[in-house]
Amino acid sequence: GQNHGHETGVLVFRPGGALKVEPRDFSFFKTLQPFNTRIDEWAPRIVGQILNFQPQAVVFMGKVAHLYGPTIANYLPSITRVATYRSGKPPVAYYRRAMLEAHGVITNSHAEHKRLISPWGIPEKLIHTVLNGCIIHNEGPVLTERSTGPLKLLCVAMFRPQKNQIELLEILSSLPPGIDWRCTFAGTGKTLKTCKAKVRELKVQDRVDFTWSDNPVELYNSHDILVHSSTKESLPNSLIEAQCCGLPVVAYLVNGVRECFEEGVSGFGIPVGSRHAFRDAIHLLAMEPKRLRSMSEAAHEFGRKHFNFGERAREFFEVIESIQRTREQQEAR
Repeated sequence: GQNHGHETGVLVFRPGGALKVEPRDFSFFKTLQPFNTRIDEWAPRIVGQILNFQPQAVVFMGKVAHLYGPTIANYLPSITRVATYRSGKPPVAYYRRAMLEAHGVITNSHAEHKRLISPWGIPEKLIHTVLNGCIIHNEGPVLTERSTGPLKLLCVAMFRPQKNQIELLEILSSLPPGIDWRCTFAGTGKTLKTCKAKVRELKVQDRVDFTWSDNPVELYNSHDILVHSSTKESLPNSLIEAQCCGLPVVAYLVNGVRECFEEGVSGFGIPVGSRHAFRDAIHLLAMEPKRLRSMSEAAHEFGRKHFNFGERAREFFEVIESIQRTREQQEAR
């Protein structure tokens, strides 16, 4: 927002968290809980802090933030409320209510745009689509001819049931014995222990690594293909980051996943549950290094064209301005 002529404030419910935020990057920054209570829904003094900043619009980011939509509408009716929907999960009742009562809704994929209309019943006139922007780019050379070492696969996702890493491990273990592969799983979460146990059960300990990295570019640069088996998504950041860094993707086609790459050119989309097709796509790229290289080049170009962070950020704030103008015009009638 600062780079596009807007004073931008941020209210964070809990201190800490996976995302690193620098308060100095914003005109206004406050953490509402005095310490991390681990209560997601508690946002003490939220109305007072909004009054301190005096914004023209409030953008709700994340499901729980939308819990406070009615409160802000009641106490601060002059402020434009912009809901967001980016998870791919069915919206709970309070989330859907917040979207219905907002002045506009921003989602990050065309697939979710359609799903908001049906089955979730959000009026189309409220919905705007802005794809995610990617803040990381590999400006160096994309994948060159692979060495004789293993095919290096990468899965970047939190360890949650819907991310479906267990199924991915079973798919990888079914690759032909002649394929030399390794897979790195980057992430944390509650199903990590279960996945490690599955690795032992499948006897692929020598092929699988678990890690977490604060340097995603380094992680992408050291692998050949991104694999993604999630069954619930909107527009996965890991896929667009992989494309921007020149990694072809093999992924289950859920919601906005097909918008993250060019089918057959920079990646392969697989119908959910088609394990053999998923395995065969990896096998194909392992056996055809020239195709892998050409898809790497195409991925890099696709990422630069569609997920430029500056362009997507500008579009995001233009949409907020449009929502604000539409509201003002309606109220002036």
